[in-house]
Amino acid sequence: MPSPYLVRPAPGLLPERSDDELMTLAQAGMREAFAVLVERHAERLVQACSRLFNNAEAGAELAQETWVTVWTQRSHYRAEGKFVVWLITAARNRYRNHLRRQGVVQHHVWQEAADGAQAPAPEQIDRLLVQERQRRVRDALARLPDRMREALLLRYAEELRYDEMAEIVGAGEATLRSRVHHGLRLLRTLLEKNR
Repeated sequence: MPSPYLVRPAPGLLPERSDDELMTLAQAGMREAFAVLVERHAERLVQACSRLFNNAEAGAELAQETWVTVWTQRSHYRAEGKFVVWLITAARNRYRNHLRRQGVVQHHVWQEAADGAQAPAPEQIDRLLVQERQRRVRDALARLPDRMREALLLRYAEELRYDEMAEIVGAGEATLRSRVHHGLRLLRTLLEKNR
C-alpha cells in the first residue's frame, strides 16, 4: 500500500478536508492544500490583523506576511484541531515583532470623510453615523491597556473560547476572563465620557 503522502487527493475534494488534514498535506509540500486553507481563512485573518493595527491596509499586509510565515513554518504545526489558534498566534507574533522593530506602541491612520459640495443623501448620513460609532469604539479600544484590548479582540472580534485565548496569549483562563471583564467596564466608561 502506498504512503498517504504519495497519494494526492483530487483537488476537487480538498475543500471538504479539515484544516488539520490540509496542513498535513501542506507539510508534505502540497501547495493546493495550502491554497484551500488560505482561501478558507484569508478574510478572517485580514480582519484580525486589521484590528491589531486599527488599519485595514497595514492589516492586509500583516496577513500576507503571516501566510508566508505559516507556509515556511508549516513543519512545526501539530494536527490538534487548533489551526485557527495557531494562525492567529502567528499573526500576533508578527504584529509584536513589527512593533518592536518600529518602536511604536500604536499606529493610527484615519481617513476623513470627504466634504462634498452637495448635501449628503439619507443613506450617506446613516453610513457616516455608523462609521462614526465604529470610530468611537476603535478609539476607545486603542486607549485600553494592551492586555485588555488584546483579550477583548480575541474574545469578541475573533470569537475565541477562553481556552483558545489562553493558548495564544500564554495566560490562564481566569486571568483572561478578568481582563475581558475589566476591559469591557473600562471600554464602557471611555465611550460614555466621549459622548
